[in-house]
Amino acid sequence: MSKSDSGGIGAKKGFLYQDYVASFYALKMLLDKSIRKIRCEVSDDIDIVCDHFIEYIQVKTTKSDRSWSLSEFTEVSYKTTKTKAGNEKKVYNADSILHKSLDCDTDSSLPARFRIVTPRDVYSNLSYLKIPLSERQDNKDRSAILRSLKRALKSYKSPNGVDAEYWLDHAVWEVIATDEQIKLAAFKIIMTVAYEYCGISLNPSRDPERILNDLLVNLIEKSATSIVLHNEDQKIYNRQDFISWFKKEVEYYGAQSQKQLKVYTADRAKLKSILDIFLAKDDKYSLAGAKLCRGVNGQYHRRKYRYENISKGIAQWLPEVLLTPSEIADQSPEKLEEKIAKYVSRKAHSIPSLSNLIANVLLHSTIRTSYNSQPIPAHLYIDDDKGTLFSNIHILLNDHEPDLLLMGFSCLIKGDLDSSLQEIVGNFDELLESDAFSSRNEKILEDKEDGYLLKHDIDEILQANTSLDENIGRFRFAFFLGYETDILRCEKTDMDKDYQVDLEREVISHFKRLVDYLVIKDPFFEDLHICVYLYPIPSIDKLKLSVRSVIDVRA
Repeated sequence: MSKSDSGGIGAKKGFLYQDYVASFYALKMLLDKSIRKIRCEVSDDIDIVCDHFIEYIQVKTTKSDRSWSLSEFTEVSYKTTKTKAGNEKKVYNADSILHKSLDCDTDSSLPARFRIVTPRDVYSNLSYLKIPLSERQDNKDRSAILRSLKRALKSYKSPNGVDAEYWLDHAVWEVIATDEQIKLAAFKIIMTVAYEYCGISLNPSRDPERILNDLLVNLIEKSATSIVLHNEDQKIYNRQDFISWFKKEVEYYGAQSQKQLKVYTADRAKLKSILDIFLAKDDKYSLAGAKLCRGVNGQYHRRKYRYENISKGIAQWLPEVLLTPSEIADQSPEKLEEKIAKYVSRKAHSIPSLSNLIANVLLHSTIRTSYNSQPIPAHLYIDDDKGTLFSNIHILLNDHEPDLLLMGFSCLIKGDLDSSLQEIVGNFDELLESDAFSSRNEKILEDKEDGYLLKHDIDEILQANTSLDENIGRFRFAFFLGYETDILRCEKTDMDKDYQVDLEREVISHFKRLVDYLVIKDPFFEDLHICVYLYPIPSIDKLKLSVRSVIDVRA
């Protein structure tokens, strides 16, 4: 992808203070999921449309050696006319900065907030407005400025009917002295979001300024750069479009730096799935919590089931499953292989442990290739003595909504599937009821090594004083069940021609039995968001032998 010269350092020439302010507030969308869009010169100089309000921002750069005074802020123009008696009369206009700020309040769908941004500071009679809204008190300073504002506005109100007092209690005056100060604040956001949310370390001496200049070009000139920031209408920029644009910018400049420090890539195009999803059904239940059915399978090649391909895929995913983020980041390739080989060799000597490891890796790879996820290090759960604990824990990252926590069970089932499903439901119920569930949350908080993970906001749902009920919408539970089926054979020629139809019917039947058992066990499970991955396989024993042979070679 080539970049035009418009993104270079020279592009900043001619940009005004207001342009930098607009870019700075656009960048704030990256950190605040409540911001829906930024509008430039629509109602006011800048409008920030949030979930619960719209903030109208006036940027004032009038030259003066003096600070802003209340009289200058409320000053209106007038014209002189003559009365019928021939006397001169002043007719005052409603065109002060205060009047114009109120005039922006035209949207009846959301309440208004107001902000004045200036490079000049304010005199004491306006200093109350510099106090953040959350820190203000109804004191003598408020009373004094309110009297002055009421005198200036008289009975004047916004189109939506808000008056001087409302404006005062919902307005902030922000002083940003220079363009350079705004740029430094913007650079900090660019560097932070690139590293914490995209996992890319930019070159601080050049990349933030290049990205800011590209943003200025898009917002102001809308020139045909190679990475275009699409706008909704004239000068309205949605958060979705902005984040997509920013990620492309970061990826472009990050590729030049060739320095990726986060260990779990968020680029699903670079991740190779082991199993394919052949069935997705989301409409089998109409319950409070979503109940998703996914059928996954391996592939046939030259009419033979490819156990070897699955085994090689499992081996490739072992570093993410068996090692902590710091071990992945710090170990050389030789030591990494040595550590995996020793760990897997110990696990491979018992059939149950190998089964658990296979199911664990298959679920892990399926989640990583299906979602924008960051896995919690395996040492938090894989060595627990109880086989009923979650085998996978992932943070599911969202650009525009709070992040989610996925907790998954996985197992390979031989024999009576129905009794196994009932046992799985019992184990799941017991775990959610036990102290182990809350203590597991605390352990995640302590040990998940955030420095190696992309930025997330799940800590708030893992605190000791929070409950599953309070945050049920932010938890996802996954069941990965590998089971032997008579529909599939190791040789494709031994199967019916319409085996796919029978296989889908069987997967849906097993999915419904599991969900039904859950709901019968406790109606509370109706509210949980659950995804069931069902993996029908011709022979579990042959899969184990294949995986063990690959592991033994690596060991």
